[in-house]
Amino acid sequence: MSATPLYVAAAGMACPLGLSAESAGAALRARMNRFKRSRYHDNDGAPIVLSELSTLAPELRREERVLGLLGMAVAGAVRGLEEAELAHLPLLVGTAPTERPGGVSEVFPRAFEHLQQAHGLRLEGTLSHSLALGNTAGLRALAEARLLLSRRPRLPGCLVAAVDTFTNASSLDGLLRQGRLLRPDNSDGVIPGEAAACILLTRRPLRGDACPLWLTGLGFGHERATLQSDEPLRGLGLAQAYREALAEGGVAVAEVDFRVADASGEGHGFKEISLALSRLLHTRRESTPLWLPAESLGETGAAAGLVALAWAAVAMRHGYAPGPRALISTADGAGGRAAAVLRGPDTYTPRGMP
Repeated sequence: MSATPLYVAAAGMACPLGLSAESAGAALRARMNRFKRSRYHDNDGAPIVLSELSTLAPELRREERVLGLLGMAVAGAVRGLEEAELAHLPLLVGTAPTERPGGVSEVFPRAFEHLQQAHGLRLEGTLSHSLALGNTAGLRALAEARLLLSRRPRLPGCLVAAVDTFTNASSLDGLLRQGRLLRPDNSDGVIPGEAAACILLTRRPLRGDACPLWLTGLGFGHERATLQSDEPLRGLGLAQAYREALAEGGVAVAEVDFRVADASGEGHGFKEISLALSRLLHTRRESTPLWLPAESLGETGAAAGLVALAWAAVAMRHGYAPGPRALISTADGAGGRAAAVLRGPDTYTPRGMP
C-alpha cells in the first residue's frame, strides 16, 4: 500500500431521493426513483423525462441549484461538529467541466456565502477550491485531499464534495444534440438528474464507531475510446484505474465484495466496465454485484463518484453491503477514468442484501 489510508468519518448527500446520505441510501437500496415528465420538450415536442430535487424551485437558475444541493450535502457531512472544528476544514468540490453546456464549473466564493447564510457554516477558505473535471472530479478531489492532509499535518481533516445538475435547458439541449438523451427513439440514452455528495476525511476513526471505514486506494487512467471517438473500446483506461486503486488498497480484484459505478444507461459504459474487469480477473468467480445509482437518480455527472462512495459507506455502516470491500469507479466524457477502494473492518458481517 503506497499511501496512508484515510478514515471516512461522515457522508452527506442531497438528491431527488433524499436530503441525507442515510435517506438517499435507503431509497437507492429500494430501487426507488423520482423520474418524471418535465416542463422541457425535445425536438418532437415530447416531454423530457428527468429527475430533479423537488425542494428546490424549478425556476431556480442552475448556479442556485448547484449551491442549494452542495450546501445540503456539506451540512449533512459536518452535522455535530463544533464551529471551531469547521474553521480548520478545507472544502474541495468536484464540478462539471468548463466546456459542458449547462454545467457549473466554479462554485467559489459563492459556496462559502451560501454555507454561512443558509446553514451557518464557516469553513477553511485558503485551501478550498473547485475541480472542474466532470464525472471523475469527486475521486480526483479525494486524491488532492489525501495529498493536502499528508503535507499539512495540523489539518484535522478535509471535506470533499461533488455537485452537478443536468435539469436545465442548456444541459438538456447538449444531451439532445449529442444523441445521449433517453427518448422513445433512443433507448441507449440517459435520464438527466442532479445530486451532491460530501465526504469528511480524517486521519483517525471517531471514538465509538462500530464500523470504521477507510479509503485505502485510488487509481486513475485515460481511455482513448470515448463516445465521441472512433477508437475501438478495450477498457484499458478503466482497467488501469482499477489496477492502481486495488494495488494501493492491498486488495485483489477477486476479493472485491461489490462494485459501485457511474454507468447511467448507455451501453458503452456497461461494456467498458465488463472489459476492464475481465482484464484483471484471472480467478474464476460466480459474480461481483454491481450497484448503479443512476438506475434511480439518472445521470448526475460530477456528483456520481461521491454519490457512489457515500452509498457504499452507508450500506456498510447499516449492514446491507455484501462485504467490507467496495470498488468505486467513474468515467468522464473526455476519457478520464477513476477508481477508489473503500474498506470496512474484516469482522464485518452483512445483515441483509439490497
